[in-house]
Amino acid sequence: MVSLLAGLALLTAMGVLGVVALRRTVMLLAPLEQIAYGLPLGVVGASLAMLALAALFGLSTLLILAVGGSCVLGTVVLWSHGPSLAAWRMAAGRGEQEGGSAAVMRSLRVRGSLWPAVVIGAFVLRWAVFWSGAITDGEDGLWASPANIWWDWSFHLADTTSFAFADNFPPRSVHYAGHPLAYHYLPSLTAAAMVQLGMTPIAALALHSFLFSVLIALGLYAFARRLTQDPGAATLALVLFLLGGGLTWVITVGEMDRSHSVWGTLSRRTWDGGPSEVLNFRWYNVYLGSIAPQRGWLYGLPLALLVLTLLFGAVQTRERRAFAVAGIVAGLLPLAHLGTLLGLALITPFLFLLFPARGWVAFFGAWVAIAAPQLYLQQGGERGATSALRWQVGWLAGADPWLWFWLKNLGLFLPLLALALVDRKLLPPRERRFLWAFMPVFVVANLAVFQPWDWDNTKVLIYWFLAVCVLVATLLAKTWRQHREPVVRCMVAAVFVMLVLSGLLWNLFELQGKGRTRLLTAEEVALGNAVRAQTAPDAMFVIGLQHSHPVPMLAGRRVMMSFPFFLWTWGIDHAQRERDLRAIYGFAPDAPELLSKYGVDYVVIGPAERQDLGANVAAYRARYPSVIRTANYEMFAVGDVTTARSDSRRSLGVVPAGG
Repeated sequence: MVSLLAGLALLTAMGVLGVVALRRTVMLLAPLEQIAYGLPLGVVGASLAMLALAALFGLSTLLILAVGGSCVLGTVVLWSHGPSLAAWRMAAGRGEQEGGSAAVMRSLRVRGSLWPAVVIGAFVLRWAVFWSGAITDGEDGLWASPANIWWDWSFHLADTTSFAFADNFPPRSVHYAGHPLAYHYLPSLTAAAMVQLGMTPIAALALHSFLFSVLIALGLYAFARRLTQDPGAATLALVLFLLGGGLTWVITVGEMDRSHSVWGTLSRRTWDGGPSEVLNFRWYNVYLGSIAPQRGWLYGLPLALLVLTLLFGAVQTRERRAFAVAGIVAGLLPLAHLGTLLGLALITPFLFLLFPARGWVAFFGAWVAIAAPQLYLQQGGERGATSALRWQVGWLAGADPWLWFWLKNLGLFLPLLALALVDRKLLPPRERRFLWAFMPVFVVANLAVFQPWDWDNTKVLIYWFLAVCVLVATLLAKTWRQHREPVVRCMVAAVFVMLVLSGLLWNLFELQGKGRTRLLTAEEVALGNAVRAQTAPDAMFVIGLQHSHPVPMLAGRRVMMSFPFFLWTWGIDHAQRERDLRAIYGFAPDAPELLSKYGVDYVVIGPAERQDLGANVAAYRARYPSVIRTANYEMFAVGDVTTARSDSRRSLGVVPAGG
């Protein structure tokens, strides 16, 4: 409990500084926006400062406490020197004719409603249940749910434990030793700080994800409310974004028809990702498919909403300070979320064309000046995954006709979007034009692929989908209010259900506990903990090519290379190293030289290494001491080992066979 409170206190101290900083620098944000965007801004900024200090001094408890204390001190100083409450009241009371920040503040004075609080509260409760069981460590091993978390969190855990337990500063790749950590690892660093304060890595990641999911919900509602000036439409947009999906629900309905049992189908297999892949459904529910497993969204989405909100206010007020602050915030993105960086890079040029102003110079200048050095250091001066940029007309449509591909993946979102775009009275001209700037993203993402894995185009399409949800929600809310006939309202309700049914079914599937997949066995968890406790933080390991391995995940130790698919998606050419890895495991004649070349300290041999890599266990047993052994795993010290096997076992400890 103490460690939990310490982690919460750290996040609070960092986050509140961001809230006060926004209050101090710009006066066009409503209180809800200051909280929803300021808390993530403060955590990101403080985490970047922590990163710089850790690169110099290491990530220690004392350093973390110093960062937290500095945030508290900074909050006090900024608050005492910020605008007075009287100044805020004066700004809010000025006439709209002045065209300043007051006009924006006045535009947010819309009639309140209980529905936003009820809906956001429902999401908070749902996520409290979800994150309490998303990843669990029990007697039978480490389990994850849904499969997307099982897939992605193996490397999120590895990054977090490398910072917390292996002193990985300046950050280098855990999964491909010697390579830059060319990924947005800042969320993992924040979680590592919570681990240093006593939390387990699993608890830290889950708590961090839950809290920032709540902030994302608040930010989405605030963004939609600013553009629509309608709490009802904003609430509806929030629900569509977090629960919306395509027509994958027809698979479940088809199973109901075949089995002649609605409740039997719902209790047996509410949602099934297998058939959806076969049928080329590639657009998944945004929260379960992207935000929850890809932790970079926890920082990227709130920062993007803040940047877009500031830009909307800036084009409305022509205040250069708002442009400059938006550029500074965008400059924090490289280590927070690269997908968001790319998404904004596609949207903002069109905003500039639709809203030309001199302030854009300040925005783009600040953005480039702050982001470019980070990108250079992060990517090691190379292009990384962006080197895979290529034309791919139709994106993932494949054999499907392009229009049919998007109709089945988006369902009624697509025709409703068309209606919303042609309705000139749906939104005021400025707001409508602002949302139009998101539309070219869809065109670009259907013509070109930005990373090795073409599905990663979803990282920019999600921002297009955000604009779609705002427009469609406004259209549905307007239709509901203008037509009181029961038939029309029943049709609107039916349309809404069809828009969110796929997301609801997937959530029901997870609530039933049917999405659980084992990440590590209990034996592998014990092995990972033993490695962390009994090897040096900078030790170098050779492990197999499986997606989840306890050495990087739980000990944070560097490995020669790990899962090839991960490396490929990060733009790493791993072909030669994989050949060397296979030679090492087969104990080819040049294996000792290769072990020396890569500076390997330990070789781990388990079931996957024997089956997939032909590990020559006998050769290792004949040459090197076995320092850790379990029922199915054996770890050999292959570095500068001069002690006898018995001495090595006493110093490192042997996990008894079958233990």
